[in-house]
Order: sequence, then C-alpha cells, then structure tokens
Amino acid sequence: ESDWSEEKKVEEVKGAIEQFKVMYFNQKEWDERMRNRIVEDLMEVAEDWFASINEEDLDEIITVLEKNSNSKFTEKEKKELKEQKVSKEVFKNGIYLEGVHITSDGDFTVYYYDDEVFFAGHGIDLMGNVSGEFSGEADIIG
Repeated sequence: ESDWSEEKKVEEVKGAIEQFKVMYFNQKEWDERMRNRIVEDLMEVAEDWFASINEEDLDEIITVLEKNSNSKFTEKEKKELKEQKVSKEVFKNGIYLEGVHITSDGDFTVYYYDDEVFFAGHGIDLMGNVSGEFSGEADIIG
C-alpha cells in the first residue's frame, strides 16, 4: 500500500501553498535576495558568456536586456555593453523569474531566465528554504 493516500496528497498541497505564501507576500524582498545571490554566484560566468556574443548581435541583445529590465540604458551603459562588458546591475536586471517549485516543508527551487542573453538559452536555478537559507549556489541548467 502506498504512503501517498489522497488525504496525504491534499495535505502536502495545502502545506506547499502555505509555504508559498511566505514568498508571495514578500515577493519583492525575495526576488531581490534571489537575484543578488544569482549575481554573486554566476557573475563571472555571465561576463564570459556575454563576451562571446557576436558583435553583430549586440544591438538586438541590448534591446532584449532593456525589455527584461523594463528600462532604457544610459549611453555609458550601452557603450559598455557594445564593448561586451556587463555590469552586475545589468546582469541582475536582465534576468527574470520564470518558475517556483516549493514543498510543504518550505524547500524551494526557483528558475530564472534571460531570453538567451547570457547563457544561450539555458536557465538558472537556485535552491533554498523559506526560512531564508539558500542551499548551494545558483546553477546554469538545461
């Protein structure tokens, strides 16, 4: 007989929803913390990948980054990007939350994406717990 009765499944889902609320009702703070951690863990890799972009694709990439960050770059920032230099702020604002997986005990994995700007179509995942701890470093996936 399975440990996963219908009752147990319902309890697990209810628990996951309660844990998700912790993140949802503080989503700005959580998003900021998660983006900061991703930048801390993956900045060097993002710089390397960004430096390998074909020069003829840079204008299109800059447009995508502006869309993702919901802002326009200054001339100085555009110049740096055209020199294939990416700042922490541009990297941080150039990614966006694509999904969340959370368990009833509060463990989560979040998935960020960048519209193929930094990691050629790969996503980013970061694991942690709603208690505020991250488990391991952010990683490139897919």
